[in-house]
Amino acid sequence: MFGYVSEFKEYYLKLLELTKEYQPHLGGASAHFHYQDSDHTQLKELKERYELEEIAGDVSEVNQVLNLTNWVNKRLTHGSMSHHEINHSLHILELAEQESLSANCYVIATVLNEVLLSMGFKTKRVQCMPYDAHDLDSHVVNLVYLSEQKRWIYVDASWDKFVTDESGHILDLKSFRERLAKNKTVLVNGQDTETDESTFYITYMSKNLFWFLCPAVSEFNSDAVTSTQTYYALYPNYYNALSKLQSNRKVMVPLYIQKNFGSDAGDNK
Repeated sequence: MFGYVSEFKEYYLKLLELTKEYQPHLGGASAHFHYQDSDHTQLKELKERYELEEIAGDVSEVNQVLNLTNWVNKRLTHGSMSHHEINHSLHILELAEQESLSANCYVIATVLNEVLLSMGFKTKRVQCMPYDAHDLDSHVVNLVYLSEQKRWIYVDASWDKFVTDESGHILDLKSFRERLAKNKTVLVNGQDTETDESTFYITYMSKNLFWFLCPAVSEFNSDAVTSTQTYYALYPNYYNALSKLQSNRKVMVPLYIQKNFGSDAGDNK
């Protein structure tokens, strides 16, 4: 009803706390995700055109992901402009080379998703949703699977952010939500010094970590008009805000917050 209000941080956190212990409903579905192979024609073109192997560097997987996230962040300015009718990385990055381009979080996460797919990573574009069904403001981020560590991590190219615990361990989306719900330490980009920027980020994401929406198929140009996509909706038991999102392009399959959904415990990758 109110959208983001910085003074409502305790309210946002209380909602997460109240939903952290809900039991899965018997009707909860299992998630089956598919990730496009990096030898797909457009993904190969993307990797070669922008020399993404060089951008990623000859470093660990986690550092490759952070390098690519930073590169997308520098290429695309985060703003409130609605996403383009043609929403894939080759088109968006070309536009950004020709003009000053303001892109919303959905566009930026789409570009990062395809960049990571082109480098062989399993990656999900996840829309992080608020409790209030009348709040039209949400945020879109990416989950990336690290085969070296056999776990998922959360990255946000819109603001070039990731989150860690007090030991510097990069969190996945589920752990991020759970730590906020239990009032445990969450550090923005691993920095233990609180700033106005980090305070804003934690408060803003506290609002938008209530439930989640994610396409079942992670692929190049997944928003093409001709595609019909299944979306998984992950939300706490007894909560259903899906009716306002129904359309003929989205087939919703409800999950529940305790189901594995890009967490350290793993999911049906």
